[in-house]
Amino acid sequence: MDNKIKQRVVLFLNLLMMVTAQGFTEINVSCVYNSICILSCSFRYEADVLHWDYITWTGHVNVHSYYENKDQFEDQDPRFNGRTSLVEDQVTGRKTSLMLKNVKVQDEGKYKCFADSEKHGYKTSTVVLQVDAPVQRVDMVRAGNSATCSSEGVYPKPELTWSSSPQSSSTVQQTEEKLYNISSSLKLSDMDGDLLLSCTVSTRLNKWTTTTTWRNPIVTTTSRAQISCSHTITSFMDFNLLWRFNHTHVIMRWNRIDGQHVSAQWKKHVEAEKVSDVLHLQDLSSDQEGTYSCELSRAEETTATHTLLRVDIMDTLKYRNTGAWFLVGVMVVSVIVMIMVLVYHWKHSKSDQSFFHWLCPMRGQPLERGRVQNNEQEMKMMMKMMMKTETEMMKNNSIKINKYPETMRDAV
Repeated sequence: MDNKIKQRVVLFLNLLMMVTAQGFTEINVSCVYNSICILSCSFRYEADVLHWDYITWTGHVNVHSYYENKDQFEDQDPRFNGRTSLVEDQVTGRKTSLMLKNVKVQDEGKYKCFADSEKHGYKTSTVVLQVDAPVQRVDMVRAGNSATCSSEGVYPKPELTWSSSPQSSSTVQQTEEKLYNISSSLKLSDMDGDLLLSCTVSTRLNKWTTTTTWRNPIVTTTSRAQISCSHTITSFMDFNLLWRFNHTHVIMRWNRIDGQHVSAQWKKHVEAEKVSDVLHLQDLSSDQEGTYSCELSRAEETTATHTLLRVDIMDTLKYRNTGAWFLVGVMVVSVIVMIMVLVYHWKHSKSDQSFFHWLCPMRGQPLERGRVQNNEQEMKMMMKMMMKTETEMMKNNSIKINKYPETMRDAV
């Protein structure tokens, strides 16, 4: 019988003696989902033979083995392939601890370390692995008269609570990776003014609270606007700041490490100045009309504010131009009517000189020829003056109309 067979026989006999083995201990370890986890064996000496097994209802599953001075993977369970290695124990300095990469929910459970050496004998210990996928984000959206709070990729099964009463029931679904997605919808009563809601999702490891404010729409009649983030936070310097447009397009990011970054398509619309929780916008048009969302987030807390911005620059300019053109139109029509009246009386009353009597305040008196000629000249001069007045009025009003866009630019 070769050494390898002998070692396996010895291992089998040791497994039979596992229940009565001396030095049996159990260690609880908590590891984060998809991270690296270290499972420590209580054996304080260098082992000639070392086995790490996962305990199931039907027996043992090999996780990692070491003997003949090298790692052995012949009996390793396929789900642990490429994810295990032995590292030095931080206490003993011996290479007996198991490093497990990319921890999954399915890895949760009991692990046994079997260690044997000719000098120190046989030892075994148990490690209970607990896997946690902490709450990393809680989202809240509003649709009509309802608000929905949700979080994804959490383990173990989380709980969701609203800041308002009564509480609404939650819907929980489990993914293929055994992670949980949770959501809850709350009916909203009809109300005026800003709406503020708070929602918390919690597990055994942590909890995350999101507070969201929906503000009444604001209207700007200029090409500038200021939108504030949240009045509930006295200092935002401990938070990460994110501004978004219509919930998807990133406008600006800020954090204490990387500083401020404005998206390329928004650089001409965001004023470059010192960092604050107020978004200063410029060069606005109808294309920038929509919902502006601000998020202030840090560990286990998010504060969000949604503000609908309406841009009415063109409507204001149209209203002003319409008023100016209306005034010009009234003046032009008045002048035209006066000219038509004069022409009408001139053509139909020239033969009997009633037209000149109409011009002359002293009716019934004969008009001298020179006086008639003078009246004709005066009439022509009056018509020229009216035409000149009309031209000047149109010119002046045209200048005023053209000045409105400049006035708009100066005002903003």
